[in-house]
Amino acid sequence: MLRAGFRDPDEFRRLTYIAALMRCFPGRNAQNTGDLRPPPAGIANCAHWLDAELRLLRPKVLILVGQLAIARFLGRGSLEDRIGKRFGERPVMIPLPHPSGQSRWLNEQANRDRLANALALIGELRANFAR
Repeated sequence: MLRAGFRDPDEFRRLTYIAALMRCFPGRNAQNTGDLRPPPAGIANCAHWLDAELRLLRPKVLILVGQLAIARFLGRGSLEDRIGKRFGERPVMIPLPHPSGQSRWLNEQANRDRLANALALIGELRANFAR
């Protein structure tokens, strides 16, 4: 988030609230190289918690990290069609790719450019809303 204009990790933590689609840890994958993908039933079971948090917090911006979060709020679609763009007004939603080391999405320059555009959008919103 430093690339998006936050001064330091403390400012990022002060201005943001991080929430997950699922409240339970899904466990490690069989190869023990990462976490299991949260199952649709688990996400659906926890949806009321996230919805309640959002009603209470009334965020101005949602940073949607990864396909699961993006699909939850914007429906299914490709990262190429979503990353680097903004959606909605209140809250404004900015999709980002998942930062997993297993993802190869950022290997392509065009996708790194999309990420740079998304971070610039977050930076603009941070400058407007962090006052």
